[in-house]
Amino acid sequence: MLAVVGLVLTLLAMIGTLALDVRDRMSELDRADSDNGQWVMMQTEVEVLRLQTTLVKAQASQTGLEDVRRWFNVLYSRLRMLEQSPLYGAFILQPENLSALKAMQAFIDRWVSTIDSSDAVLATALQQMASESEEVQRTARDLSLRSLQAFSAGTDRTRARVSDTLTQLAVTTAATILLLVMLAAMAMRLYRMTQRQAKENQTVGERLQLIIATSPDAIVVTNRGGWVVEFNPAAETMFGFTRKQAMGRQIVPLLFSVDDQAAYESRLRGIVSRTVQAGPQRFELTGHRASGQAFPLEVSMAVRDLKPGALIVGFLRDISRRQADQLALEQALTRARAGEKAKAKFLAVMSHEMRTPLNGLIGSMEQMHDTDLDDNQRELLRVMEISGGILLSHVESVLDLSSAEAGQIRLAETSFDLDRLIEDCIATQAGIARTNGTTIRHVMLTGPLGQVSGDPGRVQQILLNLIGNAVKFTRNGAITVETERLPRKSGSTTAPMVELRVIDTGIGIPKSELTRVFEDFATVDSSYGRETGGTGLGLGIARRLVQAMGGSIGVESEPGEGSLFWLRLPLPPTDSALTVPILAPIKATIPPQPDKPVLDVLIIEDNDINRFLLRRTLISCNHRVTEASDGLEGVAMAAKTRFDVIITDIAMPRLDGIEASRRIRAGGASRAARIIALTAHALPEEQERFRLAGMDACLTKPVSRETLLAHLQTSPALPNGSGLTAQPMLLKTASLHELAETVGHPVMLSLMTRMLAEGDAMLAQITAHPVPNEDMARAAHRLAGSSSTFGAVAFCEALSALELAIRRDQMAEATRLIARLPALWEDTREALAQYGALLNS
Repeated sequence: MLAVVGLVLTLLAMIGTLALDVRDRMSELDRADSDNGQWVMMQTEVEVLRLQTTLVKAQASQTGLEDVRRWFNVLYSRLRMLEQSPLYGAFILQPENLSALKAMQAFIDRWVSTIDSSDAVLATALQQMASESEEVQRTARDLSLRSLQAFSAGTDRTRARVSDTLTQLAVTTAATILLLVMLAAMAMRLYRMTQRQAKENQTVGERLQLIIATSPDAIVVTNRGGWVVEFNPAAETMFGFTRKQAMGRQIVPLLFSVDDQAAYESRLRGIVSRTVQAGPQRFELTGHRASGQAFPLEVSMAVRDLKPGALIVGFLRDISRRQADQLALEQALTRARAGEKAKAKFLAVMSHEMRTPLNGLIGSMEQMHDTDLDDNQRELLRVMEISGGILLSHVESVLDLSSAEAGQIRLAETSFDLDRLIEDCIATQAGIARTNGTTIRHVMLTGPLGQVSGDPGRVQQILLNLIGNAVKFTRNGAITVETERLPRKSGSTTAPMVELRVIDTGIGIPKSELTRVFEDFATVDSSYGRETGGTGLGLGIARRLVQAMGGSIGVESEPGEGSLFWLRLPLPPTDSALTVPILAPIKATIPPQPDKPVLDVLIIEDNDINRFLLRRTLISCNHRVTEASDGLEGVAMAAKTRFDVIITDIAMPRLDGIEASRRIRAGGASRAARIIALTAHALPEEQERFRLAGMDACLTKPVSRETLLAHLQTSPALPNGSGLTAQPMLLKTASLHELAETVGHPVMLSLMTRMLAEGDAMLAQITAHPVPNEDMARAAHRLAGSSSTFGAVAFCEALSALELAIRRDQMAEATRLIARLPALWEDTREALAQYGALLNS
């Protein structure tokens, strides 16, 4: 648009210039008509002829001298005019014309004195003058002819220039008119666009006004000085001021408490600066209504810049209800957590209440095997043991579920023979399957899986559940356990996966039930007349275990055709030459032991049956036993008499086992005794409390005779009787016996030597660089796996705790654990060396 206007102005300037040029050309033409140079030149010739004629007449009659003088003077004036007039300058100044004019002037100059003399003198010169005038007449004629030609050509040129100028003027004028028409069209279009834009702006303005007026949030707009320029109805309702009252007032004194104004002004200036740099800001303030009531505000502020005329827009929201809802939600969460704690406590109490009689039942049945029984009694005893085992399995399932819901599933990381573990799981179920006419086979689709890294106990728990379910629901059929190492995807960083499938030809599962089989307490047939029993927790727990291990589990089934349960687990292969297989629990033959020392044992237990069973078990091994019926009585006995081992229940009247342990450790004759907790509390956090109270080990009811006796002989009392922190069992000899029986004594000694070298190397590394770091965490993780394999329970748990403290950046705790490791390793190393000497004997 500006370019077009500029072009029009240029054309108008050109038109003006051309008009002036035309005016000048027309003036020249006008001058050419009034002062006709051709006529003057011709008159010069005529005047020369008149003078020549007058001279001839005067010579013949000797009269008419005055006429001679008069025409001579006329010619004189004419020549002077030609010489001096600018009208003829362009013509006269031409060399040829100037020469002719000079010749004529020379004639005049030569006879001018004669003309002014007496008549006699003039008369004498008439003949000579007449003779010379002929030449002047010819010169004048030539000059006249040349002037005619020159002035005609000049006039033609002038007319041509005027014509060209007029043409240019016409073209320029036409172009100007065209541009003016275009400008008029553009102006009309701009006018229409302006009208349309004005209507749109009006519509947008009305919409904005409608939005502002109907917004549920308060909208307050100020200028950069903080003066209110807009205050919508929601703001009126929120703050209690009318728009008229708010307009033109400072926002801080208007909406905020007098006590907070200085702080809020400073804070808002900082927020406005951040808003200009980083965009809209959201923050919370405390506003005040006109009534003086304070309430919480959420403010969203927007401003583009702080130039003159800039506006600061604030969207304000009363968040009183939101904060109340948040508070209610937090209270509900607190109540929910309290409910979870109550549930955990209830499970712990129920575990105790159920395990205590189970301990009596199973312990009594174990003792009955040493009595004389006939065949019927032995059969009844077998049934009782099976029923007790089933009941114990249900209790453990509920506790496993509780641990899973609390996110406390603990996974080990060790190397084990997966094929051997699967075979052992099949072996434990093969007898029951045979009674149902069912066979179980193991198919290795990709060959032996060999040594893998993972948690063998959890894998075994899952497999036993799946194979056990297949055995329950299959009659006169077949069960196949397939194993396959899945190919690793290109570029994948995840651990290699192993897929296990348990396929049966049993009754199958309806499609409507497939989505429920992994839910807690879900059973295909929940009626009282169902053929198979169970709590419905096995698959739910299996699903949680698989997820905790980073795997997946699923099922495919058709009613009447059987089921296929599959699970994929990240079980990377390991170097079999450096690892020892961890097998499913089996009955191992314990090698002959040296004579065991006789121990003084204090039993603190409020249950008569449990005390009877414990006393009978210990006395049968020649240990001396003292009994206390509650915690207070036990503390008093321990203070007066030195006992080697104290076995205490947890839940007891008057004083529980935790507080009793603290008091025993605080001082007295038995403060250095080994304290073993015997409890139904199987939750991990409860066991940690026991250790913190000073207990050395925790056995879960019902406890077998083998386990109890193994814990009595494992580790000595705490040094100097001063160890007030919990110390787990130093060496689990049952695991060592089982391992030695499995791999043979030579292999066991070789592997043990490697494990001891690995421990020595790590302790040397810790001694050289005792600052906790990531490398130390990895080394602790590796050594913990080896320690677990060889039953070094205390050292394994210390290493695991060290790794966890470093991972959680708890450097003070990690430093404390590092300080404990050398002494603990020396004790562990000595115990392992003694066991190695026993194997070598």
